[in-house]
Amino acid sequence: MKDIKYIIADNVKLYRKKQNLTQFELAEKAELSVDSIKRIEHGIRTMSLENFMRIADAFAIPLSYLLYENLNEIPITERILNILNNKSGKQQEYLIHMLEEMVKGLDRLSN
Repeated sequence: MKDIKYIIADNVKLYRKKQNLTQFELAEKAELSVDSIKRIEHGIRTMSLENFMRIADAFAIPLSYLLYENLNEIPITERILNILNNKSGKQQEYLIHMLEEMVKGLDRLSN
């Protein structure tokens, strides 16, 4: 297994690029210095839990997402909860309804 600081480094860079943020923009959102972001992304610097949380908050993702070496390893329930947590109550109900209807459709296909 890869050293955790390199997993975090890769994930910080991945999420930053997925959200089309520069290192400067991420630093502003996370209230950290650009040098700190650069060192984190290169695996040179470990960070405090507070800064770790700032980065996760800046990305609007659960803290644990930065710990997985492969994003496919993130438990499905955690991924679903993250999707729902970023939506209003009405949107959550709609998404759950859609998921339930999709499951019914899949069940009909397999019978």
